Amino acid sequence: MKKALTMRYPSSWHGEMWREGAPCGNGTVGALVYGGADDEYILLNHTQLWHGGTILPMPDVSAALSDVRRHLDSERPDLAAGVLREALHGAGYKPMITTPFPLCDIRIRRNSENPITGYRRKVFFERAEVAVSWQENDVQFTRSTFVSRADGLVYTNIRADQPGKTSLSAWLDLHDPETMPEGAVRGMEKNAAEDMLFYAAENETVYVPAKGDFGAVMQVRAKGGIVTAENDTVTVENADEVTLVTGVFIGKDRASGWEDTAKAVRSAPGYEDALALHQPLHLALYSGAEFSISEGDTSAEEMLMEAYDTGASNELMETMYAYGRYLFVCATGDKDEMPVHLTGLWCGTYRCFWAFHMFNVNFEMIYWQALSGNQPALLRKALDYVEAMVPDFRENAKKIFGCRGIYLNSVNTPESGLSVINMDHIINWTAGAAWVSQHFYDYYRFTGDEAYLRDHALPFMADAALFLEDFLRTDKSGKYEFSPATSPENTPGSTKSLFGSDSQVTKNASMDIACTRELLTNLLEGSRITGLYPHKRETWQTMLSLLPDYRYNSDGSLKEWADDFYTDNNAHRHQSHLYGVFPGHSIRPGTKEFDAVDKAEENRLALGLRSQSSWSCVYMAGVFSRLGKGDRAWLALSEMLRNCCMGNLFTLHNDWRRTGAVCCDDLRIAPFQIDANIGFPAAVNEMLVSSADGDIILLPALPGKWKTGSIGEILTVGGHRISLRWNETEAEVKVICGWQNRITLKSGKGWRFTDGSTEKTLNLAKDEAVVLKLNQA
Repeated sequence: MKKALTMRYPSSWHGEMWREGAPCGNGTVGALVYGGADDEYILLNHTQLWHGGTILPMPDVSAALSDVRRHLDSERPDLAAGVLREALHGAGYKPMITTPFPLCDIRIRRNSENPITGYRRKVFFERAEVAVSWQENDVQFTRSTFVSRADGLVYTNIRADQPGKTSLSAWLDLHDPETMPEGAVRGMEKNAAEDMLFYAAENETVYVPAKGDFGAVMQVRAKGGIVTAENDTVTVENADEVTLVTGVFIGKDRASGWEDTAKAVRSAPGYEDALALHQPLHLALYSGAEFSISEGDTSAEEMLMEAYDTGASNELMETMYAYGRYLFVCATGDKDEMPVHLTGLWCGTYRCFWAFHMFNVNFEMIYWQALSGNQPALLRKALDYVEAMVPDFRENAKKIFGCRGIYLNSVNTPESGLSVINMDHIINWTAGAAWVSQHFYDYYRFTGDEAYLRDHALPFMADAALFLEDFLRTDKSGKYEFSPATSPENTPGSTKSLFGSDSQVTKNASMDIACTRELLTNLLEGSRITGLYPHKRETWQTMLSLLPDYRYNSDGSLKEWADDFYTDNNAHRHQSHLYGVFPGHSIRPGTKEFDAVDKAEENRLALGLRSQSSWSCVYMAGVFSRLGKGDRAWLALSEMLRNCCMGNLFTLHNDWRRTGAVCCDDLRIAPFQIDANIGFPAAVNEMLVSSADGDIILLPALPGKWKTGSIGEILTVGGHRISLRWNETEAEVKVICGWQNRITLKSGKGWRFTDGSTEKTLNLAKDEAVVLKLNQA
């Protein structure tokens, strides 16, 4: 497995240099190293530093639902779209979401006039450390940075391989003031005294943990040399080595923030001792699943050039897997951190595009790897965040739809769970709570934590079902009708052709049917396991029986809407109607529905990937993995890597070159989105080990290009840990039994166990290990 990411030139994204920075973090504080040898920037972010926002009492507009349904019954989705939005706006309800806020930059400047050679930036995955190095004449310089999980401080060490050669100026400053909206930061103050630097500013926000002052304190520690302070800068001349120790604070008055943080940085250990305390804490979260299909240490730039020329190399695929795990861990943690939003812990702009929790695929994608990648504690914290907002979700359901239970708006930021973004395609999407319920229940399926199932998962799921119990109505055939419904974020072809409208409001989105089916099925199973909600079982069973059937197009593909009025639009990045195969599992192989999903995805791919985005390529890889098509899954990942990555391998929403390859005409700009980065390992896990319906399928979608490799330990349903090694003719699997004792193993297409069978059932004790071999059929 790749141990590091190497880059051969400094961050070079003109106008937003931070975008190609080298990231590290401890789940609470993120650091992004960018700049150059002579003038370095280290952007700092705090997971709870959000800016602005407006929270308003939500008016009751539930009476407007009847008008939405009246228009939909009259087959006028163009008229239905704006009803709820206009009702809320007409009642004066125009709240604003908060946005992540850059905390400050650490600035490091040298005054050398000599040319440099051998510049390298490295991100070390196993210790969450960034190192920048270069040669100047006969002197080798190295500048290293990490954010400690042990004490929360940011450590930067600058050294040369010859004594007395390290000279620099250091200060703390406002991040990128050229892009800051007027008035966004007030009361900025910075000063220096002896070896200490102080920075603070005021944050006007409705988000209480971040309201008030925020800032940082840095101590400049020099080994040898001369240290002086003037104005807001500390200068070091002719030292052997310099260490910068920086602490940050939010939501305090600056006097107490400075005092408390100064005590922490002054008492902090030296760089190497601090790294020794930090690394095992990071490694405990990062380790767990390793993927190896290559050898080599090629730079990111070279790998990307090769990918654009001939497709993604095995080394690039392996690097992206390790990097996706790394970014996931650095952006979150097992304490009280926020869930990972769309820019992780590395937001470098004051008007960040889409920097929120997006629940109509992006939030879910970020957390897909948490279970299969053997990091359930990271998912648990995200679910705790969601669960804490249930009171607001109940308010949404009552005031917008007149229903009991919970309605989860797809756009969420931490100050409130109320429906704040009320664009038509957002407010009319009602499947959010049902989809997130899958993560609640899967946490139990993978960990076996029955107390969590009883006390957290089932109550959330029961609230999601209660909303549907009130919201769903029966049509003339006696089947349920989802009205309104949207299939994120797609406009039916008929709506556009008949009305020239982009309305996404419809009836009976196939995704809604699939999410509801899995929610009710899981509730019934969970109720039987725990004994909870026995009085609701008959209701849930009846609801299951009333769900509408899927519909099919004339070519046999699954329709995106189970309503003949709405025609499919395959040229779209969302693949919501395929939910029942991935990420769900209610549509099984050997069924008409499964074959229909296969046809639908092939139809989409036949149009090329111009209509796709980085994250939808990852989603497509997951779908093709469940369909057993490894080469198709590889193609989707390869095209994303060819077209949607910056020099630091951060993923962009779309093709930044605007060549027409991936989602070129969707956006003129190419926003940074971390969901494809973090979703990438989940897609690879699905290609090699799948356990969605409880059975463990080995090598279900192995691409032809991955001729030799290994992966493990993958966590599966039942809590089992799976490790695999394979070559072109044989494979070996190690199974370590989890909380379920009965294990069913199945071989993927083209593979057999050595006795010729395609399925084996094991009965093992917890933590008992078994090794089995497979051969190519």
